[in-house]
Amino acid sequence: MFNMAESTHPIINLQNVSVTFQSNGKPLNAVDKVDLQINRGDIYGIIGYSGAGKSTLVRTINLLQQPTAGTVTVSNQNLQALSESKLRAARKKIGMIFQHFNLLNSRTVLNNVEYPLLSQPIHKPQRQAKAKKLLELVGLQDFEYAYPDQLSGGQKQRVAIARALANDPDILISDEATSALDPKTTNDILKLLKDLNETLGLTIVLITHEMQVIKSVCRHVAVMDQGKIIERGDVAEVFSNPQQPLTQNFVDSSANVTEALAQIKADPGLQNLAKNERLLFLKFRGQATKQSLISDLTELYHLKANILFANIEKIGTASIGYLIIVLTGETRQLANGINLLNRNGVRVQLIASGKKEGVENDQATVS
Repeated sequence: MFNMAESTHPIINLQNVSVTFQSNGKPLNAVDKVDLQINRGDIYGIIGYSGAGKSTLVRTINLLQQPTAGTVTVSNQNLQALSESKLRAARKKIGMIFQHFNLLNSRTVLNNVEYPLLSQPIHKPQRQAKAKKLLELVGLQDFEYAYPDQLSGGQKQRVAIARALANDPDILISDEATSALDPKTTNDILKLLKDLNETLGLTIVLITHEMQVIKSVCRHVAVMDQGKIIERGDVAEVFSNPQQPLTQNFVDSSANVTEALAQIKADPGLQNLAKNERLLFLKFRGQATKQSLISDLTELYHLKANILFANIEKIGTASIGYLIIVLTGETRQLANGINLLNRNGVRVQLIASGKKEGVENDQATVS
């Protein structure tokens, strides 16, 4: 198994990288002055919506996309300074898998996996032996003579992964590789990537717009928007304490909070709250998820909490809890109860109140 203690310096180092295209005669900054360092052996996620610049950014890692400005250093080599032959050799150490697999339909599974080795000075028996070993590694040893159109989507992606490993890469880039797969197959592929990271020491860069992918396997994450990285860091820290509205949106959508809030706000029965009622969105983190704070509200302040939505998410090593409640009680006791939540690390958002005066009275206690 790969020793993660080796991963002390960046294997990928992008410095001030920009990519500018011309669109209708005007410059379009697809990537805008991005700095990105990824350590050897990491699983690093880059998340953002379509058009954020994710794919363009990662294509600079192997210079499939030439930067307009900036420096690309991979495995301590400045790729832009390499000759064509040395750049080809460097690219072989950077495998890529894609959403649509890109398999050769006229070739068997075995032939697809050995295809990258055809340019190598390797005899056919050795080449096929290596391809068979890779198929066994991804769990497809019984499919070597099948053709791509005989495989499921998950099996095709496993073939693509095996093919990407043919040149013994140090880095594997996954560009939305699970987007076309169902949830169970996605989990299987992500588990396979995590296993490859641990057993082979692969550095994996995952580009995705799906929060679930990031939560499942990534250790670090960068959030992209309009060509820039707007937030980055340890997955548990970034998503348990998001600093940017876009990051918060990813977290809330993943936990089904966004949908729940929309449904609750549209409920006619909750649009006319009594003057002693508050509709609150509570966000717990860490130890607060294990405390009986809602029970404490009843016991200490005689408040009634009607829970409309609840969820707990595990992100990395952190637990994050979400509650949407209608809290009922006397105005002073409501304020005391919300202060109790705040003191125990619960972020409280006032969604609606039964009386405007109540909003003003509670405002100082709601974070």
